[in-house]
Amino acid sequence: MKFLFPLAGALALVIACSSGCATRSAAERRVEKHPDLMARLNDRERELVYRGEVAEGMSRDAVYLAWGRPDMVRTGSRDGKGTESWAFFDTTPVQSVSIGFGTGGYHSFYSDFGFHPRFGYGVGPGWGYGTGVDFLSNVEKTVEFSNGKVVAWERLR
Repeated sequence: MKFLFPLAGALALVIACSSGCATRSAAERRVEKHPDLMARLNDRERELVYRGEVAEGMSRDAVYLAWGRPDMVRTGSRDGKGTESWAFFDTTPVQSVSIGFGTGGYHSFYSDFGFHPRFGYGVGPGWGYGTGVDFLSNVEKTVEFSNGKVVAWERLR
């Protein structure tokens, strides 16, 4: 019976936290952090920001609030007008395997005695095998601006 009360209390705490702790989107966290940027947007841009979407005609501030800081920014020119492109990357984990071969190096102790009394033989061929996880970067979405407004955007499906 003594064990039942702490267990019931812990269960109640878990239920209270999981039902009352709502998670906010990344866009909502950025809006909360930068209310001054949000105040400058029109109603259409505000609605798109809260949905995490981008549309033609949006300002740089609105795109930042909706999608975050770009991973890469490129500037250029099209039809005599200055352009700016933002790219947003995503990473994909990929399992990798590596195999290595090699030989030991020269050491006077090994040459004189042939082997180390504690560690054994030190000169000769060897190999190694290992696994790991590498992360590949992929362009997930891009936005192109001209005169500070979105003129084109793309995102992966």
